[in-house]
Amino acid sequence: MLSNYLNFDFDVKGKHVKGFCMRIHDDFHETYAVIVEGCHSFCVWLDSNATWCTSKNTTLEPSAVDQIISHLSNQKEIAV
Repeated sequence: MLSNYLNFDFDVKGKHVKGFCMRIHDDFHETYAVIVEGCHSFCVWLDSNATWCTSKNTTLEPSAVDQIISHLSNQKEIAV
């Protein structure tokens, strides 16, 4: 399991993306609130099939969401 908090700061398609993920309590999935500067927050979670899912109303560029999930996945591997 990943720690409860992860900062991120990167560029995607020429746009700067900075924020953090914070683990939130969920009885069913490993779930994180994602807070991005200048963007609405959203959630990502690891479902029972080990697939990362995101909130439906995510306004962030899909490739940026993919990179955030990649950061979470990498940190998860390091934590194991």
